[in-house]
Amino acid sequence: MRKELDPSQLGLTVLSLFKLKEGEVVSAVLHVGHRLGLFTALDEVGPTTSVAFAETTGLHERWLREFLFLLSSLDLAQHDDGEFMLTPEASVALAQPDHPQYQAGVFGPPITQHEIDRTVDAFSTGIGMTWGEHGAETCHFQAAMGAGGQKAYLVPVILDSIEAMTDRLQAGATVVDIGCGAGVAATTVAQAFPNTTVIGVDPSSHAIAAASARADEAGLDNLSFRQGTFDDLGEFADVDLLLTLDVIHDLPRPGAAVRSARGCLADDGVWMVADIRARGGLEDNRVIPVLPLMYGMSMLYCMSSAMSEPGGAGLGTL
Repeated sequence: MRKELDPSQLGLTVLSLFKLKEGEVVSAVLHVGHRLGLFTALDEVGPTTSVAFAETTGLHERWLREFLFLLSSLDLAQHDDGEFMLTPEASVALAQPDHPQYQAGVFGPPITQHEIDRTVDAFSTGIGMTWGEHGAETCHFQAAMGAGGQKAYLVPVILDSIEAMTDRLQAGATVVDIGCGAGVAATTVAQAFPNTTVIGVDPSSHAIAAASARADEAGLDNLSFRQGTFDDLGEFADVDLLLTLDVIHDLPRPGAAVRSARGCLADDGVWMVADIRARGGLEDNRVIPVLPLMYGMSMLYCMSSAMSEPGGAGLGTL
């Protein structure tokens, strides 16, 4: 490890820090754009000036002009002689909700002062935050991070790869989605298999409220949600399919969760677990292109949840 200052690296280090600050600020503005429906509106209108875009949206031209300048500076929008249009790739990622690569919802509201204060305290107490403690908005951006893939691949690819599972679900089975979050996966399964009963369980009241609203909007009578944890799986018996998607690393007591999961399954039941594709230690994980994002998410959310009880396992995102 070197100890002497390399002047040629100092400027690059400062630049990299400002790029991090850039990401913080830009993320907040992208959230504003998503909340206002600007990505979809821009995608629908095609090449447009800021004046015409203001007429289309009914919003203030000066604010829209600055927003369009930002998108162009990020290479998310093309600019030619005063007209702007999303790039084809940005159109998919920001304006097409049904595409597996849609990412607009990932840009949730900025971290609150409460979350920062609790994280500061956790460095002394060791006790992190549950997902529910983050508030109502967090479950929406959490769901957005996996929604596209779940809608596109969960039923036709993943579940269909399990021997006889598709036939079983078509005939009528019991599915429990433990750690269901805002209910994207559970709703997807319930829509695909109307003869199957699907129950989503999550400890966060905010997540259950969002999931229940999703179920009501879908009008599904084979789907329900309830607040609970792995400790409550004893209420179920003979579960045909237990889903645990991106959850295990968040748990304070993953070993106990595994035992609870096994106890609720039918003799021929299946527990399908999906989790982060990590590689063990820091050096092995350097191949992950968004590694700092993963460690940041871990400290603010995943490891924090896994440390939300005294003696928590603290597995974290990676």
